[in-house]
Amino acid sequence: MAWKAVRYGIGTNSLGFRLTAIYIALAGICLALATIPFLSEHSVSDVALHMNMAIAGLIGTAILMALMSRRLTGPIRKLTEVARKVAEGHLNVKVPVDCSCEIGELGASMRTMVARLQASTTEISELANHDLVTGLPNRNRLQTLLERQTGLVGADGAPASGSVFFIDVLELRKVNDRFGHETSDQLLKTIASLLVAASPCKSHGDNLRSSSSEDDALREPVLARFGGTELVLSVPDLTDPDGIASVARRLHAALAGGVKVGGRQFHPSIAIGIARYPQDSASAIKVKQYAALACNNSIALQETERTVLFQSWMIEVIKSRETMERDLRTAIADGHFEVYYQPKVSAHDWTVTGVEALVRLNHPERGLVGPGDFIEIAEMTGLIYDIGLIVLEESICQCAEWHRAGQSTEVSINVSIEQFRNTEFSNLVISILNEHECPADLVTIEITETIAHTNIVSVSDHIKVLRAVGVRIAIDDFGTGYSNLAQLTGLKFDILKVDRSFVSGIDSEGKAREVSRAIIQLGKNLGCRVVVEGTETPGQVAAAAQLGCDEIQGFFFSKPMKRSDFDTWKQLRASNPVRNALDSIVAGGLTKIIPPQGRLTAG
Repeated sequence: MAWKAVRYGIGTNSLGFRLTAIYIALAGICLALATIPFLSEHSVSDVALHMNMAIAGLIGTAILMALMSRRLTGPIRKLTEVARKVAEGHLNVKVPVDCSCEIGELGASMRTMVARLQASTTEISELANHDLVTGLPNRNRLQTLLERQTGLVGADGAPASGSVFFIDVLELRKVNDRFGHETSDQLLKTIASLLVAASPCKSHGDNLRSSSSEDDALREPVLARFGGTELVLSVPDLTDPDGIASVARRLHAALAGGVKVGGRQFHPSIAIGIARYPQDSASAIKVKQYAALACNNSIALQETERTVLFQSWMIEVIKSRETMERDLRTAIADGHFEVYYQPKVSAHDWTVTGVEALVRLNHPERGLVGPGDFIEIAEMTGLIYDIGLIVLEESICQCAEWHRAGQSTEVSINVSIEQFRNTEFSNLVISILNEHECPADLVTIEITETIAHTNIVSVSDHIKVLRAVGVRIAIDDFGTGYSNLAQLTGLKFDILKVDRSFVSGIDSEGKAREVSRAIIQLGKNLGCRVVVEGTETPGQVAAAAQLGCDEIQGFFFSKPMKRSDFDTWKQLRASNPVRNALDSIVAGGLTKIIPPQGRLTAG
């Protein structure tokens, strides 16, 4: 059964009607009781007179009752109307009831309620539209402003124009990790104030006024907080590249002198990406995304003032990455990854000492794809763990096969930071070793210097477990990670690999040779086997051997090969007389007499 809507104060629901009805009923009863005895003692005319007078009195009293009820219900109706408007969200109302009766008290209470609601709504609006840490407009307010700014139309009918600066405070996460949230919040607040002063916003007060909903404020610049370490500056009517560059320089200069917080001096830097509307896009969402994309590109720059203006090719890069991500997921599911092996040769007797396992993507359309084209994307998407697991499984399986065939060959396997972050990584390696019955001392896990410095406790725990079962640990790309040597040398590792960036000048007197000499000597002093990788010329091979390294790896000997090609290469090399010639030449330092055709290849 459907319920009927209640009609408040209408008809029989009216308080005045009910009061009047009650009065008439009571008056009728009283009149009847008063006139019945009177009828037996007086004449009809006297009775009629008294009855008319009584009726007139009752009518007059009824009118007074009606007026009183209206006086009573009128304020109630007004309070009801106020309550209805408040319920609809209209808090800018006045409570007109002001009397000393109980209804007046109700009116005063309602005035207090409306005032508190107005204050609470203002506070909620502040929280919804402003960032609590910096006091800047927040992401929600920024989006609303950008949508209105990009939607403006000039007097000539032309669409509005302007620029959006996406700003990332680069060192803020490190400050947060080291000094805590309170310090990083205070640093961000100070940085925001400095950027406001350096930007066209001029002052914090002007910035807040420009973020209001007033139409005349939409032409003013606004700095807002977008996310954890990210700020966004919107500057209407600014599209000139020189003007944009000038604003960016001022923003960088605002932090050039450092920032002092809590007695500590910090030197934060920012990366800036800029997109323009309507040139790049007339959409508020897209122009903001394009500015963020430009900012991501600026982070990779080596300049002190990292600033990049959005270009359309950046979108193509993103599309290419998305395509590669899909290809990687398909390759993982369909088994399109292959492991190639690059040999390492002893610098003492030129025998093959082992191989480094290197992953390749066998793309159905593009053919063989090297790791340089997909490793970064795999790391960004988290797919590197699955790819690393494929390489671990196949490399250890192959190492076990060589061992069972009487051709024991050490295999080095690169491990990513994502794999090392897994608390079960070391146990996983041991499980694969046991599954394939592979001797642990034939396997080397290579970690980069940067990984070793990332989480020293976690890395150290994995290393201890792996070395306890016989697995060797190598530090790869040494000399490029800017690590704290005290921390690095606190780790127990067995092999140190000199990064290829030092090899290009190793065969001539200069800094590259001296740095290589120092790294090799450091490795020796730490009791490590030292490997020089990236050698491509006879001179580089000779220099590496003369500086005292233990093993040499590079294109001079061979590029990475499939397993079957490596087996063939190893057999050919075992009977190749060039090996002995190379031995004597390197020992004597005579690097120029090896002809190009003397390079050791698979034939």
